[in-house]
Amino acid sequence: MFNLKKFAIIFVSSSFMAAMAVPSYAADSRTSVSTVKINVSTDLSLGSTSSDVEVTTTSTLYDVHSATITNVPADGWDGDDKPKVQIKLALEDDDNYKWNITKANVNVTGDAGNVTSVSGGSGHGYLTIVYTLDALDKVYKDWSSSLDLNIDNAYWQTAYGIANWSTVENVKKFEVKLYRGSTVLTTVTTTNNYYSFANYFTQAGTYSYKVRAVYSSSHKGSWAESEDLYVTESAAASIKATYNANINNPTSSASSAYLSGLTGTTVYGSTYYANSPVNTTDGQWILDQYGWWYRNADGSWTSNGWQLINGKYYYFNSQGYMKTGWIYWNNQYYYCGADGAMLTNTTTPDGYYVNSTGAWVSDYNPYSYTFG
Repeated sequence: MFNLKKFAIIFVSSSFMAAMAVPSYAADSRTSVSTVKINVSTDLSLGSTSSDVEVTTTSTLYDVHSATITNVPADGWDGDDKPKVQIKLALEDDDNYKWNITKANVNVTGDAGNVTSVSGGSGHGYLTIVYTLDALDKVYKDWSSSLDLNIDNAYWQTAYGIANWSTVENVKKFEVKLYRGSTVLTTVTTTNNYYSFANYFTQAGTYSYKVRAVYSSSHKGSWAESEDLYVTESAAASIKATYNANINNPTSSASSAYLSGLTGTTVYGSTYYANSPVNTTDGQWILDQYGWWYRNADGSWTSNGWQLINGKYYYFNSQGYMKTGWIYWNNQYYYCGADGAMLTNTTTPDGYYVNSTGAWVSDYNPYSYTFG
């Protein structure tokens, strides 16, 4: 009997302790915040790495803890970019309020975009929202309207079958269409202001191309058309062979010139008219960051020699740029003025006489020459 009572006491005590070990939670009586309203406003500049963003709310239940653009491009914003804004909201009183938020419950005004993710949307703590803006050329419509997407000049580098055109600022790429006659041979895109179509010169014909600048998928410039380039069958074969020889033999001097020309670091070309100048009146003077050079009507240019242009001789160096001052050529000294034209039958600014061919006369006798 004694043992039975003892067992009963132990059993009751164990049951009591087990009951005491079960935690007792009070029901969460906090009010749910089930809707969020915010305004997102950015101030970004085309081509810059700016990251200015402001997020505001009129709610008294929560405030904006932080707002950050997380994908600022190292090379600056362009029209196709979609900034991602990470927004953190904090409850003003998390003792009496709790989050109960999904993407569908987040309302955003201001810059157009979409809520792409929500985290921390249940309970307390920060509510983190990722808001992805639309492409910036839609958000900032004045960006594209202020851009000049026109290509001023489209021409050929004939020897290599390279299409060249003037550069355009703030574009992402160029679209180019190659024609033989009225037939489209190919359509390509490139980020450079040149493209070699040498391998498409497979037969005689009239070749041309159209090119336009692309700022974004919805904003493109007008097509610029090159001049027609007629090539015979042998010329087409030569263009293709020259291109492939240069590409496949990178140690050749011709290849070095070709590849350097493609990088845009300097201008190289075949030597035209170096020893027998030709009077060319239908070309074009071009000034770039390295100096003046003259593009002939067929796209070629002179290097390492003289060219007669509109009745005046000009000297072009190994890279095709016009030189001024004293020039040593074929064991003779010549002088080109500030405008690049060779002086003849006169005295140079530093007091030396040059004859009718432009050569310096070291034993000049003033009574033996007639000044022009």
